[in-house]
Amino acid sequence: MVVYTEISIPATGFPIGKAFAELPDVLVEMEQIVPIPNAIIPFIWVEGARPDDVVQATYSHEAAEDIMALNEVDGRTLYRVVWKPGFRDTVVSISESGLSLLSGIGTSEEWRFEFRSETKTPLSEFVTELRDADVPFTLVRLTDNRPARNRNSHDLSSEQFEALHLAYTEGYFEEPRAVTLDTLATRLGITRQAFAGRLRRAFDTLISQELYPHAAQEFNGDAVQ
Repeated sequence: MVVYTEISIPATGFPIGKAFAELPDVLVEMEQIVPIPNAIIPFIWVEGARPDDVVQATYSHEAAEDIMALNEVDGRTLYRVVWKPGFRDTVVSISESGLSLLSGIGTSEEWRFEFRSETKTPLSEFVTELRDADVPFTLVRLTDNRPARNRNSHDLSSEQFEALHLAYTEGYFEEPRAVTLDTLATRLGITRQAFAGRLRRAFDTLISQELYPHAAQEFNGDAVQ
């Protein structure tokens, strides 16, 4: 029986989360986790933080052996990270658990992971490892069916919804525009780059679900093995 699980972990509950917790406007999304001999190489997208700050924060917690910015698209930067040999953390546990990671998204306050597994055994072992490592976590959802999308929320994060709602109500989409990105970003106390990134991610989510629902389903992990 296929099992779908979603858990949340405070950013301060594990080393990588602590590193990114130092960057208040950060949004991290795991592209994929690939196990190779003697290392785990996650590819992560990061927005809301300068590359130099991301590199410094990651190195400061002595977890990364190497981190490299590969590409920047619309305010998001793709990084390739090689963790130090023998380094133990939640991302390593996930890659070794036998769980399929459908999504992993982190902010300076919280990380959320969604998994799929063929049985409950990998999930049970993963949860046991978290408890043994004293990693605090909350089981948000456990079901044998992946939850249907809520057409009201459209799976927007709270930050994305807040940015989209503010931009709409303040007249950003009017012609001519009644407000600038700088003003909207200031209202939320974040950088212009971070606000623009939240808007772009919100648009990506809405467009993929409304115009390309099958593609969106595949992107969100159904094709990830």
